[in-house]
Amino acid sequence: MNEDTVSNTLASIYNISDFHVGSLNLDLLLGYFSGPAAIVTFNSLKMLGGLISVILLLMFIINFVRMDRFIRTRASLLKTLVPPQSAQSSPLGSRWDEIQKHLNSTKEAEWKFAVIEADSLVDYILKSSGYPGDTMGDRLKNIDKTQIVTLDGLWEAHKIRNRLAHDVSYFLRYGEAKRAVQLYEKTLKELNAL
Repeated sequence: MNEDTVSNTLASIYNISDFHVGSLNLDLLLGYFSGPAAIVTFNSLKMLGGLISVILLLMFIINFVRMDRFIRTRASLLKTLVPPQSAQSSPLGSRWDEIQKHLNSTKEAEWKFAVIEADSLVDYILKSSGYPGDTMGDRLKNIDKTQIVTLDGLWEAHKIRNRLAHDVSYFLRYGEAKRAVQLYEKTLKELNAL
């Protein structure tokens, strides 16, 4: 087979310049997408697309910052306007007394229960105070140290609770359990829940 024959055959297969749809000539249509005018048009469209992308990114960042400020302001306002009720004459008081009884037991399982219940109680108070987040960890991440002074201690206690919840073979010493419950108690007192 001759090379000219192959190239002529391929050229005739891919030659679409004779293609017509009604009165529309494909060469005329392709003419709009070739040449210097098309390059300028495509470059203008790329620049416009890039500009729109930058504007949308800036709008997203501004919206994110404003939403963060709104959530923090809302949490502070809720904490100020609707402080958590005192646990002295509420079910929270009896729940805290129950936690103390479990902590004063001689059994490790009771200490574990006390830490987990104290964590649950603090989580309930934070949630009812309007701190945003789906889990206790999410709420703690959204809290600023200016909102809760005992935040570092609360994180420490919550990490102990997570070890208990996720590692069934974890041995909890009494001193560690007592420290965790005391850290939860400091936060509850700061939030006026005890």
